[in-house]
Amino acid sequence: MTAPWNQRLQDVLKRAVQGTDYPDYLQSMLGGEYKVVNAGVSGENTLTIMARQGAFPMILSHDITIFKSSKAHFKTIIGNNDIPVFLSAYNHKAVTPFIQSDWHEESSSYINPCAINNRLYTISAEATYWPEAGEHKVEYNYYIEPLFHQEETDTIKSGSVVQTKAMRELRGKYGNIFFMGGNGGFGSVQDLINQYQAMIDYSQCSRYIIISFHMPLGIISTTQRLSEMEDSLAQAFGKNYINLRKYLLTHGLEDARLTATQEDKDSISQGSIPPQMLRDGKHFTGSINRVIAALVYRKIKELGW
Repeated sequence: MTAPWNQRLQDVLKRAVQGTDYPDYLQSMLGGEYKVVNAGVSGENTLTIMARQGAFPMILSHDITIFKSSKAHFKTIIGNNDIPVFLSAYNHKAVTPFIQSDWHEESSSYINPCAINNRLYTISAEATYWPEAGEHKVEYNYYIEPLFHQEETDTIKSGSVVQTKAMRELRGKYGNIFFMGGNGGFGSVQDLINQYQAMIDYSQCSRYIIISFHMPLGIISTTQRLSEMEDSLAQAFGKNYINLRKYLLTHGLEDARLTATQEDKDSISQGSIPPQMLRDGKHFTGSINRVIAALVYRKIKELGW
C-alpha cells in the first residue's frame, strides 16, 4: 500500500505550471499538515537575506530625519546608489532590500512593517534596471514612512537596528529551509557556512534543510569550485543538506519527464545544469521547481518532520 504522503507526492508530480515557485508545489505536496511560508526574494545576496531573517539585521548607516509638516507631501528619501542607508550587522557592507526583480512583492519580503527603536515604519524603494556595456545597471532610491501619524519631527540615529516583520513573526517556527548563495554576499565557502549557521541559530529551530545553489559565480567561479563547496556543505550539515546540482544532473530530466537534447548531454558532461531546465539561463522552469519541491518533500519525510 502506498503511504498517504507518497501518494500526495505522486499526484503533484503529474502536473507542473510554468513559473510556479517550488514553495507552491511543496505546499500542495504537504497538504494541510503544514503551512509553507515563502520568504524568498529573487536576486538577493546572502547579506540581505540574513538581514531580513534576522541573523545579522540591517543597521542604519546615517541619521534619518523624518520631517513633519502639514505642507509636506513627499515620502522621506533616505538613501540611494551613492548614499547607502542599510548596512549588514555581519560585516557592515551594504544591504539592498527591495531593489531586486521581485522587490515589489511585499508578501515574500517580510520586511514591512519594520520596527526601529520601538516605532513602526514602512520602507519602500523605486528601482530601474537597464543594460549597459554588457552589464546590468540599477538606479534606486529608498524611502521611509511612519506607519502611524506623528506630529513631531523624528530623528533616527545611525546604528539603529531595523527589525523586520520576519524577525518578529517567523522566528521559532516548526522548520526552516535555507536556499541562498546564488547571488553572492559571502567571501569564502567557510563564510557561507558561517552565515548558514548564524541563520540556523537565530531561527531557534533544530529542524532545517540547506539547499546549495546550482551555478558558478564570483569566488565559486568554476564547476570544480562548485563541487568543492558542495562537499564542504555536506560535511558541515550532513543529512540536513541537499546537493541540488548533483541531483538535477543525475535525475532532474527524468523526474521532469524531459528527453535530453544533445545540448543537455553536453552540459551534464561538464557538470552544468542542462539548458532545458532553465527558463532564462539561470532560473528554473516550472517543471524543475516541481522536481525541487519533491526533493525537499522527500527530505522532510526522511528527517521525520
